Amino acid sequence: MEVNLIQRQIFFWPWIFFILLISGCEHTPVTRTVFEALSDSNKDLVDKFKTNPNLRYLRVTVKNRPVLMVLGYTEQHLDGKIEIWYSNTGQVIRLQNGRIVGTVGLEIDWLNVNHSSLPSWNQLDKDSKAIYQRKRDQMPGYRFGIIENVSIYRTPPPTNSKIAKVSPNKLRWYEEVALSNINKLPSARFAVLENDGLFNVVYGEQCLTEVFCLAWQTWPALQ
Repeated sequence: MEVNLIQRQIFFWPWIFFILLISGCEHTPVTRTVFEALSDSNKDLVDKFKTNPNLRYLRVTVKNRPVLMVLGYTEQHLDGKIEIWYSNTGQVIRLQNGRIVGTVGLEIDWLNVNHSSLPSWNQLDKDSKAIYQRKRDQMPGYRFGIIENVSIYRTPPPTNSKIAKVSPNKLRWYEEVALSNINKLPSARFAVLENDGLFNVVYGEQCLTEVFCLAWQTWPALQ
């Protein structure tokens, strides 16, 4: 419990700093964006919401309910920068190269996610499939040091994703599955956009347990 409390504090205090930073101008569009618009559970309102050009957004779908999250800041890392996304109620999702490397405040949280022998999206464009190892902690339940071998491979565009306002056929799709899968996790999917030799994940979906899944998409949708 003590370890979990410390981890949550590490995630929580940057969020407090972010609140203080943007609330210095009490009635700016940035403030309204974060504290009013992002909690709306109406899909049409979320998708039609006029985003603030000074912020970066993530459209996250949990249990068929879309919300918007805002990029608070990024952390530099040898394996690629880590993006820290916040909701207006304090949930946090940390993404690295399009994959979850940490969450806080969700029904299920993955903490301290680390990858070994993880191929880059550029490498996968050439090899089309690979195997890597993932190590993670999970709360609640105090499950620490869960190790899984994960297979990732190219797959045709799906017909049942939660991607919005984008044709799946415009993107390169990858599916990954834990090989032993003792945790009964459904497969994850990622959609990658190639632009001038650079590969970026613009959509992902992943289950943190057998029944708790989420999807995320860079927002506004690419045109």
